[in-house]
Amino acid sequence: MRTTRKVSVWPVGLVGGRRYERPLVENGKVVGWYTGWRADRPFAIDMAGFAVSLQVILSNPKAVFKRRGSQPGMQESDFLKQITTVEELEPKANNCTKVLIALVRRGSACAY
Repeated sequence: MRTTRKVSVWPVGLVGGRRYERPLVENGKVVGWYTGWRADRPFAIDMAGFAVSLQVILSNPKAVFKRRGSQPGMQESDFLKQITTVEELEPKANNCTKVLIALVRRGSACAY
C-alpha cells in the first residue's frame, strides 16, 4: 500500500462459497474481475481490496463515499468512479495473484 501512487488493488480472501475475489490482470493492467457477485460493476471489488493515496483524496475534495444513495454493493464503484478509471488501477500482490488479506467475518479483515 505504501507504494500506491493513485489507487492500488489486490485480491481478497473470503469465507463462504467463493474462496477469493480479485482483479484480473494482463500485462500489468486490470482487465476484469473474478467475483461471485455482479461482475458488471465498474469496479467489482470489496472495500478491503483497494487503497487510495492521500494525494488523490486531497486532489478530489468533492469525491465522497456515499453511505446512502448508492445501490446495494455499489458503494466502492460509486466512490472509485469519482477518482480513477480501471485503466489507471495499480495491481499489487504479484499482479493480483496472491491473497494477502481475508475477510474473516462480515465487517472485519485479517492481513497476512
